[in-house]
Amino acid sequence: MSILDDLSSAIRTVHESAGPGVVGIGQHIRGSGVVIADRRVLTNAHNLRGDEVTVTFRDGRTERGKVCGVDPDGDLAVIDVDTTGATALAWSDAEATIGDVVFGLASTGAGAARVTAGTVSAIEQTFRGPGGSRIGGSLEHTAPLAPGSSGGPLV
Repeated sequence: MSILDDLSSAIRTVHESAGPGVVGIGQHIRGSGVVIADRRVLTNAHNLRGDEVTVTFRDGRTERGKVCGVDPDGDLAVIDVDTTGATALAWSDAEATIGDVVFGLASTGAGAARVTAGTVSAIEQTFRGPGGSRIGGSLEHTAPLAPGSSGGPLV
């Protein structure tokens, strides 16, 4: 097998294992989110327009969710929504290192998740959140992120 065959296989595996937990956020899919537990979806706070939001699942089902937590400085939000049939993404305790291969997942609405590939290019980075607070311990990656990817997982 060639390196490209290995990469193609890895992308398919990520799509099959993590893709079912990726959801669309907003009536017109302005962003993505990820199922993290029963009735819980994590997304970016800037994807939301109020306390309620439409969540679109891979099978095309839509549900109304209610925002149950927001970290405006970290640009994160948790939505309470019926996640029946969606797979929660497992968290990893592994430390990222420069050169690790990563995959960005995003919702395209109903149907398959979009998957892009890249590498970890920097670790222990600091950036300013939407409110100007400094947020440390972040990483940079080279996986291209298309419009609508915001809030989707990086695995």
